[in-house]
Amino acid sequence: MPEVIEVNSHMTTGIDMFVTNERIILLDTQPILSASVLDNLIKHDKKYPPEFSSAENCAEIQSLQMLTFLLTVCHVVLVVQDWFTDTNILRFLQTAEMLKPGTQSSSHDSSEDTHDYYPHLVFVENKASREDFGFDQFSVMEELIANALNNSKLKYRGGISMANDNLLPGFKQRTNKKESNLFLLPDLYLDQNQGISSKLPGYRGCPSFELLLQSFRNQLMSMSRSLLTHATLSEKNWLHYSARQWEAIKKSSLISEYNRLLT
Repeated sequence: MPEVIEVNSHMTTGIDMFVTNERIILLDTQPILSASVLDNLIKHDKKYPPEFSSAENCAEIQSLQMLTFLLTVCHVVLVVQDWFTDTNILRFLQTAEMLKPGTQSSSHDSSEDTHDYYPHLVFVENKASREDFGFDQFSVMEELIANALNNSKLKYRGGISMANDNLLPGFKQRTNKKESNLFLLPDLYLDQNQGISSKLPGYRGCPSFELLLQSFRNQLMSMSRSLLTHATLSEKNWLHYSARQWEAIKKSSLISEYNRLLT
């Protein structure tokens, strides 16, 4: 951990999986479109497959494959950023949506028809400033997401709201028609260190990190879950299904053509 912080690198490599006591499967991926991933490829002189013309293309296609995979096998996808927002991420989400394969049947019978499945998409800013929690600023951020994803079939609205649990007074009375799944969290370390040098805590301008996190978790757990396939999947069947989807994404002719255009 200290070594990773010292070189300003990323923690997760590839995709990690964790199963909670509630039997919820969590997937954590390495950062997408990350300079840290690209630096790791170049610095350690890692060999990338011959179909990629450069380390930059290799890093971008890796990000695209992982994002497409998440959009195919997850009920909820969290887009976590330190600030709001990187427009390249919004563009990349649309690219992944366009290139994602149709959802296959959970059975091995390839004659089954495919259908399109789209998960919930939730944006999380985990180092939000005091100004971000303001009514006007938050509405502007929601509207930007809504405009950028206006033609998307991803479920980017109607699931998560800062107005729930009365987190921010006055938000329930607003009439913003472009609400989006956007949730703000203050910087955890700044929140922990608040008031250390003073007997009185400083003004935060938002609820505590613990209260916000608890509300966020409750809202996530209560979001609706659509069927990934035509049939309900057990954990074991989901794992087999995910493995087949990953292989299909790695062999995708659409992503291969996209890579060719990057060259």
